Amino acid sequence: MNRMDFNTLMAIGIHDMKGSLSEVISTISELVDPVTGECRCERDRLIHLQYEAQRVNDTLVQLLTLYRRNEGFYTPRFVPTTVYDLLEEQALRQKPLMDYRGVVCEIDCDEDLTWPLDAELMGGLLENVITNTLRYAGGHILLTAARDGDWLRIAVEDDGPGFPESMLGRRDADQQGVLERSEGRTGLGLYFCAVVAQLHGRPFPREADEDAPASEPTGFVELRNNGVLGGGAFVVRLPRIASR
Repeated sequence: MNRMDFNTLMAIGIHDMKGSLSEVISTISELVDPVTGECRCERDRLIHLQYEAQRVNDTLVQLLTLYRRNEGFYTPRFVPTTVYDLLEEQALRQKPLMDYRGVVCEIDCDEDLTWPLDAELMGGLLENVITNTLRYAGGHILLTAARDGDWLRIAVEDDGPGFPESMLGRRDADQQGVLERSEGRTGLGLYFCAVVAQLHGRPFPREADEDAPASEPTGFVELRNNGVLGGGAFVVRLPRIASR
């Protein structure tokens, strides 16, 4: 990624945050009576505020992570992690919004499954995916994880309308199409997820050795439709790598 690429990411991130902050300002204005100045603390509006504030926070985390990775400041720390706990933690973080939207979340994962991964990076990935999935789910979300040989497969599925045809398939961090706008999406979150998956494996090469052969496989993300719940399925696959 060169300087121009990161400038593009910054512009996309600012666009995303501007939209969320506009929603926050509008909602706050609705909470305050223009005549009496009294606060009408309605639960639905407060949860909407939380959702939009979370989106701003997610975007800032994504931009900071991408910057640190681009400048060579971020070295993933892979440690054996209980995958079920990782999924449950993110589901609990999103529960207020799930309850507000009437969405039920289920987890299908062996509670003893462990995998070497960077829990902070993967937590950010899952938070981003679940938050976006809640926008399109009809009433059900399924989080699954299972070992597939030397790979870990984690999926976030829903019962919504699915992804646009142009977004389906494997999405790699070096694909320009990851950042193309589609159905109101700017692509920053998907790009962030692709980078997180890619960081689980051979360290991303610097410009000086971009042509160096890969010493081990890297993770990747994949978008599918007609999943278990009939809607979209966001899948991330991570290879087994040595703990660091």
